[in-house]
Amino acid sequence: RVAVKMFKSAVNLRVTHHYVAVIGALSQIAQKADLLVDTNVLNRVEELFKRLQETLNQAIQEEEKAEADAVEAFSDSRQKLQDQLDGLKVAEKELREHISNYQHIILKANNIIAQATAKRERNQNLLNSADQLCSTFESEYKIANEQRKEELALLSKLRGIVE
Repeated sequence: RVAVKMFKSAVNLRVTHHYVAVIGALSQIAQKADLLVDTNVLNRVEELFKRLQETLNQAIQEEEKAEADAVEAFSDSRQKLQDQLDGLKVAEKELREHISNYQHIILKANNIIAQATAKRERNQNLLNSADQLCSTFESEYKIANEQRKEELALLSKLRGIVE
């Protein structure tokens, strides 16, 4: 029964190759009909158990080291990812500030454009009024000039009549 239990444990731990010699020695003892077992066989079994214990202790140490290495690697990876995440958060904050600044700049630019458009329209209206005024003055000048010519011609005729 002990051998069967040991073999099941070995299968669960995936170390059956280490148990073969011990289970074989225990089987030899179990097959002997008499209760007296040779001391050499018992010493051999004890030696095999000690060797098995050393092998298992070494395997446990190797597994513990592998586990510690895996935990350390995980911690390093976690820290690197946390650092990257922190960096991304800082970058996001800076980008949001840039966006806010650009929105403010765009708002100012739109206000300047609106003011410039209003000034342009006002100046265009003033130019159109000035053009119209100049046309009116030119037209009045021509009419006044024609009237003076007519008056001068009339005065010239009157002088000719009077002289």
